[in-house]
Amino acid sequence: MKNVLLACSLSFIYSFVFGQLENNQHSGKTKIYIIGVVHSENKFRNSDSLLNILNDIKPDLILYEGDSTTSFFPQQYLLSKPPWWYSVGRKLRLLRKMPPEVEVLFKYKKIDENIKVLPFDISIKNKNKYGKFHSKSEKKWYSVVNNAFSKGLIPDSLTNIHETYMRYNNWLHNTIKNGYKEINNPRVIDSARQFQIIEKGYIASLSDSFSEFKSWYSTNNDFWFVRGKIMAENVIKTSEMTKSKKVVVFTGLLHKYYLIDLLNMYNSDQKYELVEYFEK
Repeated sequence: MKNVLLACSLSFIYSFVFGQLENNQHSGKTKIYIIGVVHSENKFRNSDSLLNILNDIKPDLILYEGDSTTSFFPQQYLLSKPPWWYSVGRKLRLLRKMPPEVEVLFKYKKIDENIKVLPFDISIKNKNKYGKFHSKSEKKWYSVVNNAFSKGLIPDSLTNIHETYMRYNNWLHNTIKNGYKEINNPRVIDSARQFQIIEKGYIASLSDSFSEFKSWYSTNNDFWFVRGKIMAENVIKTSEMTKSKKVVVFTGLLHKYYLIDLLNMYNSDQKYELVEYFEK
């Protein structure tokens, strides 16, 4: 194992829980398919592979990780194709390509023009600025901890947790290169949960020389869980409001375990069931 912590920026890809929910086949329940995604494509993860998944499920409602004011396209759920300026911007290389979980929305609307597509994320002011700041801070953290480890500045008492942290991080870094079925495997989701538990304890245990990152991580971690709670509540509210029976939720991979945990907790009346798309 390399003694290097890979900077994989897991926040944008964005232990044991036994599946998402027991397979309850009672009719009448809303089925919710949470599909963890990475907000970029490769030959294994792209809009075409997501389209195959949607064609198989045939959902009534698709929820994507955006809000109505700061999504890739504001109010894109009203559109049947990307705005004209997107095509022009892409040809001129002025705009980045939309994430595959957004691109597939337009592709699927060509197949099912009546599909309901809605955002479910929290509204984040200056979302692009927030994302860039978080990515920059995260990369700086990886650089500092790698440097500290190489110079023997990590306390001996933290050697075990540091090595465990590296193993999880590096394994996740390599795993997200795979296809959607592989990255949505329950073992991966459980590992993502455990990784964040380890990370929280590791950062809290570091010396005062890392105080800058303690403050950043604490603030970001608190917001992460507030955001996840609102996202889970929005999944339930939107599913009930639209009376949907098959709901697909596209979310960053590291949000998935938290949505699973919260939706399981909120499901005391057993109105819905969580289903992995490849086990339906």
